[in-house]
Amino acid sequence: MFLVYVVLLLQLAIRDLRANVIFQDCGSAYELMAVSIDGCDWRMPCYVTVGEDVPVSLDFYADSVSRNLDQNVVIHINHLNLRTRVSPERCEIYDCAVTTGMVTSFTSVMSVPTTIALNQRGYLYWRIENEKGQQVLCYSVMVQTQSPLQKLMRKYLTNTVPATLEKQP
Repeated sequence: MFLVYVVLLLQLAIRDLRANVIFQDCGSAYELMAVSIDGCDWRMPCYVTVGEDVPVSLDFYADSVSRNLDQNVVIHINHLNLRTRVSPERCEIYDCAVTTGMVTSFTSVMSVPTTIALNQRGYLYWRIENEKGQQVLCYSVMVQTQSPLQKLMRKYLTNTVPATLEKQP
């Protein structure tokens, strides 16, 4: 029975590790430790579905206090910068103060624009400034756009085991 619990915990730990995306820091004052985008894992690109709201979570370590964080999110595809709506846009949550000496986590919801081209690769740029206008977090992630139908097909294809790989009796 103990072995079952150990295996279960290992599976959960591996799942959590896979949930983090590969990101490029672009000048964070805070130490950005992890970025998790719903529906993405360590494989690149991160597929984002046009018209969907996507939860994005950050884990970071702050070496200075901030009372308020302002997020600026842009998807750069085909030499176009498309500003992306994010909520909470300006720290609308109850306790948004960032303290020092501990890891801070927060989740925002990004709305993928409907005016963006399909099947295109580019970069998601996420910049966060404090109340003084100083950039405290900045990262980019390689993304590729997809339609809701493409998302459904991709999910179906990744969850299906080809018949030739199934065990034969």
